[in-house]
Amino acid sequence: MLLPLALLACAGSVEEAEPVDLVAYVNPFIGTGGAGFGYGGLSPAASAPGGLAKVGPDTRTESAAPGFSHSAGYHYDDTLVQAFSHARLPGIGVPDGGHIGFMPVDVETVDPTVYRRAFSHDDEVATPGFYSLIFPGFGTVELAATAHTAHHRYRWTADEHWLTIDLGHTGASGTSVRRSWLVVDRADREIRGYVLLDGDLTGRGDRGWPLYFVAEFSQPWIDAGQWVDGARVDATDSGPDDPTPVAGASVAATLRFQANVEVRVGLSVVDIPGARRNMAAELPAHWDLEATAAETEDLWADRMDRIEVFGGTETDRELFATALYHLFGIPTALSDVDGRFRGLDDRIDTAEGWTYYSDFSLWDTYRTMHPLVTLAWPEISADYARSLCDMGEKHGYLPRWPAAVTESGSMVGTPAEIVLGEAAAKGVDDWPMEACWDLALPRATDPEYAYAREGLADYQTYGYLPADLYGGSTGKTLEFAIADAALALWAEEMGQLQPAEQLRAQAQAYANVLNPETGFVQARNSDGTWGELEIDGWGDAFAEGNAWQYTFMVPHDAEGLAEAFGGRDVMRDALTELFELSLDHADGVDPGSAEAALPDPYYWHGNEPALASAFMFAEIGDPADAQRWATWVRGAKYDVTPSGLDGNDDGGTMSAWYAFNAMGLYPLNGTDRYVVTAPVFDEVRIRRPGGTLTIKTEGEGDYLAQISLDGEPIARTSLTHIQLSGPRTLRLERSDEPTTWGSW
Repeated sequence: MLLPLALLACAGSVEEAEPVDLVAYVNPFIGTGGAGFGYGGLSPAASAPGGLAKVGPDTRTESAAPGFSHSAGYHYDDTLVQAFSHARLPGIGVPDGGHIGFMPVDVETVDPTVYRRAFSHDDEVATPGFYSLIFPGFGTVELAATAHTAHHRYRWTADEHWLTIDLGHTGASGTSVRRSWLVVDRADREIRGYVLLDGDLTGRGDRGWPLYFVAEFSQPWIDAGQWVDGARVDATDSGPDDPTPVAGASVAATLRFQANVEVRVGLSVVDIPGARRNMAAELPAHWDLEATAAETEDLWADRMDRIEVFGGTETDRELFATALYHLFGIPTALSDVDGRFRGLDDRIDTAEGWTYYSDFSLWDTYRTMHPLVTLAWPEISADYARSLCDMGEKHGYLPRWPAAVTESGSMVGTPAEIVLGEAAAKGVDDWPMEACWDLALPRATDPEYAYAREGLADYQTYGYLPADLYGGSTGKTLEFAIADAALALWAEEMGQLQPAEQLRAQAQAYANVLNPETGFVQARNSDGTWGELEIDGWGDAFAEGNAWQYTFMVPHDAEGLAEAFGGRDVMRDALTELFELSLDHADGVDPGSAEAALPDPYYWHGNEPALASAFMFAEIGDPADAQRWATWVRGAKYDVTPSGLDGNDDGGTMSAWYAFNAMGLYPLNGTDRYVVTAPVFDEVRIRRPGGTLTIKTEGEGDYLAQISLDGEPIARTSLTHIQLSGPRTLRLERSDEPTTWGSW
């Protein structure tokens, strides 16, 4: 079932004074399906906000091996549950995670082809912090999670009650277990162990993804087996004083129970004592799974209640609530309850008074997820910043895609600089800004620095990365330009005017790769000649995109981009052509065809470079078209089905785009500004520590007729973060037809 929670408590007219109960509208199945490049990469696994424990099903089909379309272990189109695992990276589109598979069976086995079981979505329920599945004629699995623990309950209707704990299990193909060990401890009614998993990201280098666990059971088992590489070894007689561990790439335990059983599982990337302390703190000795689920749902309510919404349709509410829910799938809180964490140097350190996070999909998340967290949850943004700075100190430079305890180096550019520069410019200051600045500045400005950006000397000499010297040159040039704009903001915040001036100049590099004759950004060689124009498919000049998708990726300087185009009218025409071609393309594709699973060759919302394109209209004096096309994207690229995202959620990036748009704002990267657009709700309240930002809307329609801030009329189409800080009221008047408000 797609919407497991009854929504009766939330129903009512949009005039009601009470805000929408967002937690009740969350649909964890949105984004768990989709074909090809339309796969959302999400999972209905139970989790707490930012929790390490993400306990849920890993699914399979009869005939196909899981791969790209099972990056978080689950795909809605599957028919088999392979096991219920404890950790995953939701929404990233590459396979990783799937540690520690639990599976109830009615026979002793560690063979996945034997213990997997068919299931139906009619028998699934998922809510924030809870997941359950009925296997008709066999039994029921119920799962709840806290930040570092999982709570299982298994009820068998079958005669035999076996539980397989398979440490060789992984969530999807492309992942593997490098080593593991396991102890069956009858005296303490405990299983404890360790898995070092190599995933697509975490397996890069020699680090892997370590996970320690301790599992306690509500009743003793009556038989037990330990297994290594599919062979059973004696575990029944493991002595209470010195239980014997088994170790290998694939180890498992099989336990038989007299009756139904509950299991508490503590997790840690630090060590076994850490897993045990996490369980003692978050899941004390009780066997009340409903209480565990309710406590975690309260955590979700506390997190999501930072933003209150009033009005909107049922679909608006479901999409918005689920978007906020997905916003906190990753980054993951890796520090234990005592603050200890394993850093990128593989050493154990302690976060005192803050939470250490990893799993930053920064090339994606800098665009929408981080700006939304900074706007509404600045205290969490500060912890993100502290974490990135700690990684930079230990790794030598700010990371690009840290996954668990590994810097994977995935994707391009220097996106952490954008996240931190914008955080500094927006008043987030509870992090070691000055020490971190000393890591960021030389990387962006000094070619002699040991950790200088790729091609920095040539970037400064030519004003761009030459295509004959560097792969992905044009895309990297654009990414570096946004980073330089963000760093200039950071420099100004630090009072360092000379670096700010240098960085602002570097931020104009985008103009040097826009070919005025073709009207597209394009590969450019070191002799100044232009390379191939790549508008069909993905080309060598870009990362995951083409010239249509990258040309307008200059959110920090739309006016400068218009000048490089030859004028605002020329740029407006090019933007209009982009969206009209995409609209025609969407109208001409059969939703069930193979072509529908491919990227849109024009405006491809399912990947990041084009995300700000609609809002560039407003930045060049045409807000009505910004509102028109943003509304089209919101309606065409999001729905409440399992295939309701246009591509991987990418660490909450796609979800945050929707959330911003639904509230009537959109962040311009490399700046401290937000474009104002038409929201879907009658009222939004962002209840931040520094004061509530209220967005009140009057009238109907997808266009804006006028706006005011604290009673003062505003003619501009964008507002700065400081304008929206503190107690503020932004009033918007909507219109059914385009207006001239904000035009110039």
